[in-house]
Amino acid sequence: MMIITSVVLLVALTWTVDCHVRLTWPPARTYSLDFLDNVRTVGPCGMPKGLGGQPTTLEAGSTQTVTWHLGYPHRGGIRIEILNSTGNVLHTLSGIPNNWTLANDTTAQSYTVQLPNEECQNCTVRLLRQAREWSGSYTFWSCADVNILPAGQNVSYCSGNGMWMNNKCHCKRLYSGDACQYKDECIDSSDCGGKWGSCVDIAGTSYPKKQCFCKAGYMGPKCQTVTTWKSIDLTAGYKKVILSSAKPDYEMYYKVINNTQEIEVVLKAMGSSYVAVGWRPRGATSTCQEMYPRDAARGLRGGGAEPESESEVKSEGTSEPKAESTAEPESTAEPESSAKPESTAKAESTAKPESTAEPESTAEPESTAEPESTAEPGASAEPETNPTCDPDRHMNFRNLVVGTAEPEPEGASEPETESESESEGEGEGEGEGRGLIHPMDCTDMIIGMARGNLHRIRDYYTRDRSTPQEDEFWPNGQNSLTAVLGYEEGGYTYIGFRRKLSSSDNADHSISNSLLNLIWARGQEYCNYRHNPPITLGNTTEPHFYKPDELKYHGHGAQRGALAFNFLDESKPDFSGPCTGEYKNPSSCVDLECDYKATWQYRESTDDIKFNVQAANTNNKWIGIGFSKDAAMANSDIVVGWMTSSGQISITDRYVTGKVMPTIDENQDITDLEGSQINGVTKISFTRKRNTGDANKDDAFSDTQCLRLFYAIGGGYNDTTKVITKHASTPVISSQSICIMRCGARVVVLVTARIRLTNYNHSLAYENSESAEYQALETHVTNTFKPKLQVLPGFKTFAVTGFRAGSIIAEMAVGFEADSSKMDAVQQAVNATVWQAVRSQNTGPLTLDSTYAIVETAKMKTTTTPPTTPTPTTTNTPKDENNNQDDKYGDLDKEQLWGMVLGLVGVLLLVVLLIIIEVFRKGRANRRTHLVNEESPSSSNQDIHGRQVVHKDTEPRSG
Repeated sequence: MMIITSVVLLVALTWTVDCHVRLTWPPARTYSLDFLDNVRTVGPCGMPKGLGGQPTTLEAGSTQTVTWHLGYPHRGGIRIEILNSTGNVLHTLSGIPNNWTLANDTTAQSYTVQLPNEECQNCTVRLLRQAREWSGSYTFWSCADVNILPAGQNVSYCSGNGMWMNNKCHCKRLYSGDACQYKDECIDSSDCGGKWGSCVDIAGTSYPKKQCFCKAGYMGPKCQTVTTWKSIDLTAGYKKVILSSAKPDYEMYYKVINNTQEIEVVLKAMGSSYVAVGWRPRGATSTCQEMYPRDAARGLRGGGAEPESESEVKSEGTSEPKAESTAEPESTAEPESSAKPESTAKAESTAKPESTAEPESTAEPESTAEPESTAEPGASAEPETNPTCDPDRHMNFRNLVVGTAEPEPEGASEPETESESESEGEGEGEGEGRGLIHPMDCTDMIIGMARGNLHRIRDYYTRDRSTPQEDEFWPNGQNSLTAVLGYEEGGYTYIGFRRKLSSSDNADHSISNSLLNLIWARGQEYCNYRHNPPITLGNTTEPHFYKPDELKYHGHGAQRGALAFNFLDESKPDFSGPCTGEYKNPSSCVDLECDYKATWQYRESTDDIKFNVQAANTNNKWIGIGFSKDAAMANSDIVVGWMTSSGQISITDRYVTGKVMPTIDENQDITDLEGSQINGVTKISFTRKRNTGDANKDDAFSDTQCLRLFYAIGGGYNDTTKVITKHASTPVISSQSICIMRCGARVVVLVTARIRLTNYNHSLAYENSESAEYQALETHVTNTFKPKLQVLPGFKTFAVTGFRAGSIIAEMAVGFEADSSKMDAVQQAVNATVWQAVRSQNTGPLTLDSTYAIVETAKMKTTTTPPTTPTPTTTNTPKDENNNQDDKYGDLDKEQLWGMVLGLVGVLLLVVLLIIIEVFRKGRANRRTHLVNEESPSSSNQDIHGRQVVHKDTEPRSG
């Protein structure tokens, strides 16, 4: 039986990778990070000189196309400058000094400039990039060290990566560009181990554009390392965490391999772009950036506030005044290198600069400038629909494989087999004051991409909010993965990896039996981009800015999240029954030893719940507990309390609407308020109704409404105003929704299952329940599966609900009565039984696809618990002649009466199940009729990306 992880931690502010601006020509200085700004880092560049590498030599007076990597299309323009050896601006190469150009092209990643016709030793090319949605003064910068020399004076025209002949560079293999400045990972599959991998052109906007993707059983930069991991079976002992239950969904499966002391993780995410997960020890502060890499810390100011989009982004409806025409050089396309015959890589694309600069009369950004507001962009916006979206173009992006690659796999979604532990987290920083740390800071990450049966999975580290870099980028960093496997199937990307629990690599964090801050993300999907504030890409250089598998900004909403997580925690889930429960941290703590403890008890006679909350080390801090329907902090019900300076307990009922402090409810729907504080341990207790009647400010529990619980520790407070400050550490969220209902309440559970029959060909007759074909096949399926399922505890009924195309997909519904706490166990039992039949082929006249079965819980309805049958007594009680109460039952004794009651309850349950199944069957039939009438015959064979597929579920597959 699969076990849920018991500690999941919700975070209150979204984590994000924001701007990603880094010079690629001339190349940015070491360390070439791309989230260097004028708030957190020291000018003029954010990264000091002299940390490694040699200056790039450029010819004085030459025309150069400056290029840069861009991970987020922020609003605003760019400026390119030459700085002297002391960091002062000598020349503005992009137009009028102190003004901005390319302001109308948010995706531009190149600009052609004319270098000054003068020598400049130990100088710097600086790129400035605005982020106007945050503030007019907020700016990112990236610098390249250069020596500008007269023609012929030790100018390295080919960057050391080629030979200058006949007035042009002839580049070495893998290099391209007019100065051989760009490098791909491969030209064809021979660079990826030949038969072990393929060279895939991801059609990105930055290099490397051609990358090595490996086949199952191989890993490494050149697919040169052999592994024994060649298939993934998600039913094989994994624990499961739902990272995002909203579509597109995202799940994580994991298990510990004890004999090798490794962790094995599989990420399953709906979509076709990259997926990522990362972690670091909980409680880290910004000092971690100063420790590694130590030599880069000189450029970091330390701590600092987060930028924020304006609360209401101001309209830009009126165009800004145009500058007078300047003598900017006209843009010329970057010449392709005349590479050796085997080299086919093209130089990085360049955008034509605007003929006139679009100035904003703003001064040069100062290193001490602060953005106008100080928190990160808010809640997710609706996905943007790009008017130029073309599914065929997306298909072109996905099929650029150089050499021989695996064909696209068949697929359908993997059967759900684990207990669920949702954690739709949003992320926030830890620490207090200037020690505040962003969820991405100092994080060990694994990022993977897949194309069909091919994968590219690497070990990364991120020092800050820059694009993560592979471990080898960092001092003494090295790849720590021992095995990887990835593929796409049924509209999902599967990325699996193994690594040792313990690591001494500076770019890794060990995994121990303690809470980690865990973050996750996935790449943006074609034409479904998520930004806040929204962006417009239609009239830019790159309207299709986010290419599949290109490592850029992930987006808001269900695209990313953060939680606190313990991979090694084997404690029980944080509930003990439908009417009582407990949460403790650490899970093995005893009473006052606990950092935090919460208990609850439902009282059926008054339909209310008694809560007791305590936390240690809480002098001058508030403690609290919260309730949420969707595991998000926004729109949540919160109760907080503290010991006042006068020795009184203050407990208030509050509500939080978003990323703001909870406000006190007008209706205080809590009673029996008590509390104490002894030796730094604060205790509060209160009672609230399951349903307080305050639908606007209180979340209600019921027999069918379960809620997620938050366990929080402040933050300070003001005794007079009762204003509280932000929690000092991220609140923990319950590992799953908590149901608080009548003790012993039972539910009717309807579980659906789908299997594929391969010895039948679909026809419309199988969709008509009155046809002889339908009824004959219905009998075969019933006779095969009902006997296997009816032996499961609580079984009540079985029905075939329909057939549909896909050879033939048979759809079944199975009804059970179960204790409310056993709903997951019911689905798991059905899942195991169906899969056993499918794999064993012990299915009579039916031949089944051994890799396809989908089991889901479709309906739940609470029912009244019948009273326990009393034990018969041997004492003969005389009948009261004056009491006719029993006369109407004739000579039936109490045992017979209870038998009748239980029989009636059983009949009612069966009726309820049959009604649910019939409604379900009719709904499926109506949907199938609609599909037959409205859709093209081929539509059911397309995945979410419009690709033609043959559906197949994720089951063990050979390499």
